[in-house]
Amino acid sequence: MSRNTVYQENGITIVVGVDHALGKFLQLFDKKMEDETPEGEGLVLDWSEFLGVEANYTGISDKETPVEQIVLKYVEEHK
Repeated sequence: MSRNTVYQENGITIVVGVDHALGKFLQLFDKKMEDETPEGEGLVLDWSEFLGVEANYTGISDKETPVEQIVLKYVEEHK
């Protein structure tokens, strides 16, 4: 599994990589949301090529918006 931090600023972190079982994946973390997310780690968006969107606490619908656009919008709104 490869895992790379591609963005980290103002408490927001974006991690991308490739997992042998899930394929490509993307995770968006927000330090300010740690107390608001189920596992307390601030994971606000969790997407993989195999499973699709597993968690989305961004407030942006993943039904109408591609994952990459959700990430861009979230970063713009919260930086």
